[in-house]
Amino acid sequence: MNLFLFFLIYGFCGFLLESVFRSITEKKIIVSRGFLTNGFCPLYGLCGIAIVQIFTLSEIIINGRFAALLIATIGSIAVVTFLEYASGRTLDRVFHHKMWDYSSLPYNLHSYICLDFSLMWGIVAIILANIIHPVIEISVYALPITIKFTIIYFIISILVVNSSYNMRKLYHMNIIKL
Repeated sequence: MNLFLFFLIYGFCGFLLESVFRSITEKKIIVSRGFLTNGFCPLYGLCGIAIVQIFTLSEIIINGRFAALLIATIGSIAVVTFLEYASGRTLDRVFHHKMWDYSSLPYNLHSYICLDFSLMWGIVAIILANIIHPVIEISVYALPITIKFTIIYFIISILVVNSSYNMRKLYHMNIIKL
């Protein structure tokens, strides 16, 4: 249940991060659109959990703080880059919909991933695992179980309704093809 709450929190935080990043780079307010939902990106939720687990395992298995940090960062970059590639390729192949395109950036692979953003994921991973997650972890563990269930049911209900609406809308606008 705690992992699922982390997934929801990081999916929302990733949406916020992307909206702020795109607003800064494009010099206008941009609210990032998700494929399935508005205000939530499952890829960021999944990546957040993967990063936290990689850093936790590295601290347990590897002796030496610097070595654990280095291995965890490299592992996080590899896993997140793989997940980004797999998600981008799947969205493109299955739904014929490209959510992002890195073809204008150097060192890209099929325009789904690129070196610049992979390295940025390393920075995000260090910040998430060492600064953000400890605070969120304490907050989530402090919640009573009934509150956790209520939050999860409420957010899942919103996400199901929102994703159903968005899929129908994208389908009828011929943006995606099933």
